[in-house]
Amino acid sequence: MLHPELDGDSFHFEGDETAFLLVHGYTATTTEVRTLAEHFLALGRTVAAPLLPGHGTHPDELNQISWQDWYETVCASYLDLQKKHQTIWLAGESMGALLCLKLAIDFPEIRGLLLFAPALKVNNLEAALFLQFFMDYLNKQPGDKTMPWKGYNVYPLKGAVELLKLQKVVRKDIHKIKQPTLVMVSKADMTVRPKTGETVYNAISSDLKRLVVLEHSPHVMLLGPEAEHIFSLAEDFFNSVSHPTEK
Repeated sequence: MLHPELDGDSFHFEGDETAFLLVHGYTATTTEVRTLAEHFLALGRTVAAPLLPGHGTHPDELNQISWQDWYETVCASYLDLQKKHQTIWLAGESMGALLCLKLAIDFPEIRGLLLFAPALKVNNLEAALFLQFFMDYLNKQPGDKTMPWKGYNVYPLKGAVELLKLQKVVRKDIHKIKQPTLVMVSKADMTVRPKTGETVYNAISSDLKRLVVLEHSPHVMLLGPEAEHIFSLAEDFFNSVSHPTEK
């Protein structure tokens, strides 16, 4: 576990009538989306983020989880928010963005989507189909250890196969997405390449959609050097949807 001292647990902070459900990526924890949550909370919004099953404990647990387990957790968080909030936006990074897409397909009343490095295609992920029979984990390449990111420093391979299954499910129905959608990818991301952002952008049926290609952000872009710029773009997109006549 990298940075075990950080708080990566589920959180829910009440604000106004508009709620943001934030979803972290594979092997990560809620630290990955906490800074974005703090940005919207400071604007008075309600924010919530579940810790996905198999995460924040031990990699062995992630090898025993199905993609349906992740989705059921996200769905439960959404239904909990729905009890008090009529306007709900989704924001997800990497695999979290895939889960947001799946949720928006199943719940068309969701108001909008903020997708950061959506993992519809992940470099070399298909290797997990073969490697899962010979090893439990694959070591990650050394990254920026100063980044306040809490999560596993290995890729559990059976869990990675579940991510592949989730990709297939989302790819099948992604054309059903009609909500306003912001897609953000980065030229510096070695995990999800910018072309994947184009694929998502072209596949969805939203009348209002935007694709942003960043220059310097790593895969964990919400904690990277362009984070403040990302937050500003996300806020601007939200405002353009919520107040379309304002200039």
